[in-house]
Amino acid sequence: MKRRDLLKTTLAGGALLPLSTDNNAEKEPSSTSLKNQQKGAAVLQGGPLINLERAYKVMAEEALDGLIVTQPINFYYFTGYHDHLAVRHDAPSSFALITRDEKQPISIIMNQFIYYFCVADSNFQWPSDVYLFTGWDKKILDNNKNEERSKQEPTPSSPFIFTDKKQAPQGPIEKNRLEKLNIALENIPESADAEWALTKAIRNNGLEKSTIGIDHPVIKKVITSSGLNINTIDGDHAIRKIRVIKTPREIELMRITAENNANAALNAVRAVRAGANYFELKALFFSESAKIGNMPLLLQIDSVNSEIFNAEFKNGDAFAIDGVSQCFHYTGDYGRTVFLGEPSRSMKNATDAIAIGWDAVREKLKPGLRYSEIRAIGRDAIKQSGYDFNVAVTPHSVGLSHTDEPGRDGPGSYWIKDDLVLEENMIISVDMPVLHTGIGGSAHLEDLTLITKDGSEQINDIGDRIIVV
Repeated sequence: MKRRDLLKTTLAGGALLPLSTDNNAEKEPSSTSLKNQQKGAAVLQGGPLINLERAYKVMAEEALDGLIVTQPINFYYFTGYHDHLAVRHDAPSSFALITRDEKQPISIIMNQFIYYFCVADSNFQWPSDVYLFTGWDKKILDNNKNEERSKQEPTPSSPFIFTDKKQAPQGPIEKNRLEKLNIALENIPESADAEWALTKAIRNNGLEKSTIGIDHPVIKKVITSSGLNINTIDGDHAIRKIRVIKTPREIELMRITAENNANAALNAVRAVRAGANYFELKALFFSESAKIGNMPLLLQIDSVNSEIFNAEFKNGDAFAIDGVSQCFHYTGDYGRTVFLGEPSRSMKNATDAIAIGWDAVREKLKPGLRYSEIRAIGRDAIKQSGYDFNVAVTPHSVGLSHTDEPGRDGPGSYWIKDDLVLEENMIISVDMPVLHTGIGGSAHLEDLTLITKDGSEQINDIGDRIIVV
């Protein structure tokens, strides 16, 4: 059987097997099960992932009385529930609200059937007020619906549940769904639609005549049509300021995704041989990610990010990889240099240089260090070691997003990097790509690091700086 046939067989069979018995090939990582998926699920059942202590502090700094979110990534952060309906429809579906009043629980506003059919199964520990909406019992025929809406809420439709045919006993899933739905509706009766439910939550939280950060224009529209005297501003900056400091539960999820992501990348590249191509390597990475519970996002190969570029690998190639995948929507980020055969002197020098720079940075990482100082430490170490390479040495926070931090110029400027100061419980990556051509390939080194009280800790295995296959 030819090498290409074997590669296709391993993909079709759902398991990746070594394509060579070469003794120089490195040992395959052992993490190939879904054990981490089970650990992550247990973490998520605790409910909202948001760093509440940090949230109250940031809202005070930003002069916000509250935050209302609907974007799936933010709704997930506020609740622990991934709003698949909003993702599939690419439109607002659910909302979450938090105020500066630490005595007020998070308010969750969502479709009653989705709560019954999807959310109840997770048995979240939600210390939250849940506002469910069903729909209008009768249509309002008045063309001026906003005027009608501002006067009186229409009668809500009855909650929709699956009809019990009573031909067999209900199972535990059905019983649990009904129990959770009944508890929610007993606490707060259903509303006619999402606008009425959100308006009730705003009023019940005492947010009239307030300043609220929002993450979608539809929230502003609801507030305006409700006649509420509320000033809304772009809440992205404040939300990112909160997200940059991780809670213990988030850190546990980040450990899981970092381990999975690194193992998926290693399993994929160690199976590559001359004659395989970029598309096949990406498919291997995506397959390996899924096998251990991660959702693959991208694999940069060499210096190429194009989805449609393809080329074959050949003996002697040296190329960088940058693999990104997520477990429970938290992001892994991992970079290495891969050699198909023995590395050339120029490429070995390049990988030695970035390893020296990264080691120098790792020794210094601790709270109080600035992004600009990280860059200087890495570049100075490379230069002082006698290497003449331009290396990016780019720090960035990683979490629910690959670049999970606020920008320097306030709302809407996350892409304009701030010279952030490291704080305890940040998780960062320091990108270390070599910024040269004409060295026989491309080189990269990247790991995820937790900033601790007085230093740092790597949350993926950093033992292998280069991969030789």
